[in-house]
Amino acid sequence: MYAFEAKTGNVRWKLKASGPSTSFAEMDHAVVFGTREDEWIAVAANSGKVNWKFSEAGPDAQCEIRTAPVTDGETVNLVAHDGTLFALNGAGRKIWSQQPSSPVTTSLFMHKDVLYFGAADGHIYGLDPATGRPLNNLATPAIPKGRFAWGSRGGVETEYVFGIEKKDGQSRGALLKFSDEFDRLLWTQPAEREWTSEQPHVWKDWVIAGSCKGDIVAYGTSDGKQAWSEHVKGCIRSFGHDDSTLFIGVQEGTVYAYRPPRPQSFQRGE
Repeated sequence: MYAFEAKTGNVRWKLKASGPSTSFAEMDHAVVFGTREDEWIAVAANSGKVNWKFSEAGPDAQCEIRTAPVTDGETVNLVAHDGTLFALNGAGRKIWSQQPSSPVTTSLFMHKDVLYFGAADGHIYGLDPATGRPLNNLATPAIPKGRFAWGSRGGVETEYVFGIEKKDGQSRGALLKFSDEFDRLLWTQPAEREWTSEQPHVWKDWVIAGSCKGDIVAYGTSDGKQAWSEHVKGCIRSFGHDDSTLFIGVQEGTVYAYRPPRPQSFQRGE
């Protein structure tokens, strides 16, 4: 794990962890992450000093990288490799733990003081992050997977997640949109294969998905209808953007910069 000076790019500090790490959560001037050894570590952001370590489960025989922890500034919530949900305080001490009734299939998502996750039973659950008390749940037409995404337009907030639909022994992909705080499902858009980009990418009036075949599809955020599509070489893992350009990262190591087609009225100079 490395920390760099923002202005110069020089290494400020580095730390050798027990295995590949998750993404980071920031809390009280520290970064918190987990490793495939199911060790969870809080490191002071300015110095690299280890503030605390937490481990309750043993090493993962499957050697899978853990889902990233999340925080609301008061608690750190995480999922161990055996599926147990934990809440830790700022000192890394356990507040509560519980085994969900169905395995967690998404990253954890902290939104408006509620801890959300998708499960293998085709539901999205919301918990109180401080106590683990169930707050709500919503049935979905596909098994949620990957990371949640959030968008806002005209003061209206919405959430998105990919899903997997299983039918006749076959798996298909899906993209789901929800009203704020997962109150209800607004639309779902099926796909021939599972999406492999880490999360739905919300940009302009679109929500964008990528596959391991190099397919990129943009759907209108309002109605879920396909707006445009493109193809690149490689297995798509991530997207980024600035005002005019979409950046596409593929597993094979290439980064593409792409400018989507303009509306027909623009092309005619109207």
